[in-house]
Amino acid sequence: MSILRKAARQLPEERKSLDAGLTVAASMIDDNARQSLHDGRLTDSVADLVQASRSVQGCLYEAIGLALAEGTTTFEDLAAESHLSPEYLKEAYERFAPGMDARPGPDKNGREPWRVLG
Repeated sequence: MSILRKAARQLPEERKSLDAGLTVAASMIDDNARQSLHDGRLTDSVADLVQASRSVQGCLYEAIGLALAEGTTTFEDLAAESHLSPEYLKEAYERFAPGMDARPGPDKNGREPWRVLG
């Protein structure tokens, strides 16, 4: 069962990569991880979920950056209508290393390659 997508209006150029990242993450979960689970390949399912998590964290990083660039001036403003704390969003943005390869655990500087918080 594929994730259904509504026909979307044309996105501004700066949001297209975020949209593509979300599509890849959704596919990794819906197509890859679910199929691996149904086939009884739990280790493949875990690997697919790690990669999907990495992609979602990259999307979170990019979405926060876009929001800040488009006029949201503080993490408090960004978190105002969500159920997340401004501290979480700030840490998610500042500690995530978008260029880092996916691997478990933090690097020597405490930056997480595929997850933000433990």
